[in-house]
Amino acid sequence: MRITPLIDSNNGVFKGGRVLLRPGEEIGEHITEEREEVIVVLRGEATLLKEGKPILLRERDAYFIGNGTAHNVRNNTREEVEYVYIVSQLNQS
Repeated sequence: MRITPLIDSNNGVFKGGRVLLRPGEEIGEHITEEREEVIVVLRGEATLLKEGKPILLRERDAYFIGNGTAHNVRNNTREEVEYVYIVSQLNQS
């Protein structure tokens, strides 16, 4: 797995990066507390587990993950998966 930061705003409102998952790798389940996230698949097919339910994402698919949602991204294929994510902080003044 390789994660390359792409966005890191000074005020902490946004952050983002590019992720490369090799076959069989996953990010690990996590919850983005007080944040919302969008992922966009650039290459390959990823399995998004949202609250434990699998959602297949293909190249050029985008998916919104709401605040407080448990999720994980897995590569269940024989090819590498590359995607970008952007996370936004909620309730910023």
